[in-house]
Amino acid sequence: MKNTAPSLCLLAIMAFIVPCLAHPLPDVAVRAHFEKNGDWMLQVEIDPRSFQPDPNVAPYLTNADLGVTPAEQQEKLKAAAREYVQKVVEVVLDPVVEVKPDLTWEFTAAENAPLKLPEDPVMLTGTWRTKLPAGSTGYSIKALPTGTLSVLYHNTALGKKVERYQILFPGETSYVLDLITFTPRTKAPPPITAESLEAANAAAGSPDAMCAWCGTTPDRGYMLPTLAAVTGIVVLVTWLRRKRTA
Repeated sequence: MKNTAPSLCLLAIMAFIVPCLAHPLPDVAVRAHFEKNGDWMLQVEIDPRSFQPDPNVAPYLTNADLGVTPAEQQEKLKAAAREYVQKVVEVVLDPVVEVKPDLTWEFTAAENAPLKLPEDPVMLTGTWRTKLPAGSTGYSIKALPTGTLSVLYHNTALGKKVERYQILFPGETSYVLDLITFTPRTKAPPPITAESLEAANAAAGSPDAMCAWCGTTPDRGYMLPTLAAVTGIVVLVTWLRRKRTA
């Protein structure tokens, strides 16, 4: 019983720390490139972790892993990407035209960069080059309700990135990019600032309201759950010591 308290203490600490070390959730990046002559390139980037039951804890597929992955398994990953993207995102042209991108999938690093180092996380990047249908005046995407991850909406027009981008959650629709001016048709919402948060809290009548789900406050962050975990560890160790000396 001499080592029981330290062992349980270590387990309690690990239980508190491990969730903080999990990988960030992957997202699906949709990037469109438009040229004046009507050339259009669509790229969709998917992290293979997205195919796992719990992407948050699934390990990255690294460049080193890819090097020892059989060709048959690599083709299965590409097939999974083709199937997955149909459940996650829909491309919309205005006037409404049915768009079925024929994406060619390749293994790349993030943002379509080449894989270099053994530890580089591997992404699946699908690319489709085509011409905009005559008369197309607007472009947008929908994050389908059947998806479970966020979708990133990026656009480049005439060689320059459109400053506004969006993070879409399942069921949300992006702003429409005007294909004549290559600018968003609607204004972006005002940025969230400390002043706007204070104003929202004041309007709600609870400037120091605590988050019901995470136990945080605007000024204290994650202090409450941290103190609760530390207190629990101290109580556990104290109880075991008393039991051992009784």
